[in-house]
This record gives sequence, C-alpha cells and structure tokens, in this order.
Amino acid sequence: MSHMITTDPLTASPNFFADPHEVAPGVLLFSNFVNNYAVTLDDELVVIDPGFEHLALVFHEAVRHWTQAPLKTVVYTHGHADHAFGAQPFLDRGERPDIIAQENCLARFRRYERTHGWNARINQRQFSLPQPMFPRRFVWPNLTFRHRLVQRVGGCTLECTAARGETDDACYVFIPERRYLFCGDLIIWMSPNCGNPQKVQRYPEEWATALEEMAGLEAEYLFPGHGLVVKGRAAVRTVLLDTAKYLRVLIDQVLERMNRGESPEEIFHAVEPDPELSRRPYLLPNYDHPKFIVRNLLRLWGGWWNGNAADLLPARWEQQAAEIVRLAGGVERIVARARELLAAGETKLAAHLAEWATRAHPESRAAQELKRDVYAQRLAEEPSLMAQGIYRAAMNDARCALGEEPLPGLPSGLGLVRTP
Repeated sequence: MSHMITTDPLTASPNFFADPHEVAPGVLLFSNFVNNYAVTLDDELVVIDPGFEHLALVFHEAVRHWTQAPLKTVVYTHGHADHAFGAQPFLDRGERPDIIAQENCLARFRRYERTHGWNARINQRQFSLPQPMFPRRFVWPNLTFRHRLVQRVGGCTLECTAARGETDDACYVFIPERRYLFCGDLIIWMSPNCGNPQKVQRYPEEWATALEEMAGLEAEYLFPGHGLVVKGRAAVRTVLLDTAKYLRVLIDQVLERMNRGESPEEIFHAVEPDPELSRRPYLLPNYDHPKFIVRNLLRLWGGWWNGNAADLLPARWEQQAAEIVRLAGGVERIVARARELLAAGETKLAAHLAEWATRAHPESRAAQELKRDVYAQRLAEEPSLMAQGIYRAAMNDARCALGEEPLPGLPSGLGLVRTP
C-alpha cells in the first residue's frame, strides 16, 4: 500500500510529499505540500485542485503520463494559490473542460488582483520565502454554484457541495458510485487552518458542520487537501468527526465566555483546545495555532477591538515605546531586564520588551541584538508554521538592522519553491 494512504489515522505519520502515483482505483495523487488529484471515470477525466501555477507543467505531464482520457471537468475545492492555479497547460493544449467552483471564488480572484502586493508579502513572511511571491494569472471558473452542483461524468455522479470553512468559497466533492470524498482543505493533516493571523476571515462553525455532514456520507476514501489519503469508512468517519469536535470545543468555550461578558484578552488566554484531540496525528498544531482560532472567532462575533480603551484610537507604537523606555530609565535598563527574562525562559514577556526597545531606539545595537535573540528563541519554541514565519521575519529584521545576513526558512518553502 502507498505510504500516502492510511487505514489507521490514529497511529499514522503525516506526509506531504510523494512522487505521482495511484492511491485508489482511478485516482492519481500529485503531492507536493498540496494534494492535487486526477480521477478517471470510465473514459473521461476529472481534475480536482490542479495546484500551483509554478508546478502546472509538471502536474500536467504526470497526469498525461498516467492517462490520455479527455479532460471533462476541473473542480476547485477553493481558490487558494496552491489549489486553483495549475489548469492552464490543459487549456493550452486545446482542452475545454468545465471549470467548477463555488461562486465566491470569482470575488476571491478579483480581490487577489486588487491586493497582489499585500498577498505577496504575506506569503513571503508566512512561508519564509526569499522574496514576495503571489500569482498574477488566473484560470477563471466557467461554471459556478451557490449551494450544490451535480454533474454526470463518465457514468458517475459528481456532487459538489459548498462548505464555508478555511474560505468562503470552499466546497467538497463526493462521487457516490465510488464512495470517494474529496474534501479540499477541510482536512489538512494538521489542526484546521482556521485562524491565520495574516489572512481574511475563516468560518469555524460552518467548517465543523461541513465535517459532520461529510461524516454522514459513509465515504470509503477521504482525499484531503494536504497529507494522507484515509481508507476505510470507520477511519474516514473518525478523522472527520474528531476534527469537527476539535473546532466545536473551541467554539463553545469562546461563545460561553463572550456571553459571560469576558474581555477578548481574558478569553484569548483562557480558551484551550481538547488535549486528547490535540495529540491526534491529523490535528497537531504544526501550521495554524488554536489560539489563532480563538482570535478569529472573536473577530467574527465581536469585531476587532481588543477590549483596551487605549487601543481604540492609540498613539503610535514608537511613541508608546519611547515613553515606556523613558519611565524605565533608558533603553539599557529595558534590554537588561529582557535579558534576565530571556535567561529565565520568559520569552513572551521578553518579546514585549524587545519591541519597546527597538521601536524607541532602533539605532541601539544592544536593542537589536536583544530582538534578534528573543525571536530566535521564540522561533525555536513554536511548532506552528504561521507563528514561525512571523517570528523569523522579526528576527531577520533585527539581523538586517545589525548588518547581518537574514536566516533562511524551510528549504522547500513548503512546496512554494520546490519542484520534484
């Protein structure tokens, strides 16, 4: 059996890279951080999530080495850059498939056009890339739906169902005759990407509902947007319902505390994920972070104000920092205290002091050295890739201020710059 398939998700080891190969009858997996799928249904071909733009030719070659069946349908489970940007080589060779997406994908692509520079810099920071990177070219859907779309392909039924979760344009695809379920990023073999601090709103409650609905489909295979294919109805159901419960534990705590009148600060520090579920191989917080999901829920239901009246219309950070440093008796005293905190393992507090010192006195070498060292330690301590990217960027800002070379991120950029 392929190393990209598990029948026992509770003991499996996640994997996100593999050479193209068949993982179920008539299903080709192309896995390079993201999973892209080609599915043959009798004599017709369906592509589900054609992937990255920069890997489009490689994906096309892999598919056409595997089958010459005419491309009937392409489905975007959502419009993110790693899922919906790799179909162009098929079109360049004269194929004219239906390109299906939930209707909000169109607005997403238009937003991407308007905010290209912003998204490029977010990706650079989030994935520790050497330069800003974000696609400019789109393969637009030509067949969209709001709630549900059913299409016949090669004698089989393709059921596309809208499911807000990581995005407002997400959907999943079920082929009942084969019991195949393609769920996009509703399952990613990490804790749900439902709180990204640099991205637009996510939808935890609708995400949980979609997972529970999918569990009722009795799928034999679950094909996720990232990570291992899950085989077996009981195993599929376990992954879907565990992930739904993981989200609902956070949702219920946030709602209860909000309705009790607790402040966003209190809620953020009090809410915790289920400890047993957090140890599941498919729910480890290696990408997003449960505290980010808490922040996202607070933004969804309570707006952006953090509960501190001074932060409603605040002074500039540099002004605040200068006043704090003056009260402390100078930047040297701030740096000295932060060094004590860092040595004691109090990296969270040390990071606040490092920010005050460098914002008040960016020319201070001691302050920049402190910031460099604090965020290097925070980076080493934090498993969440999203947090790592921000901490690495802060560390590298200090290194550049000191005249030092920035340290690179992951060699692969999680597939963004890697080719097979």
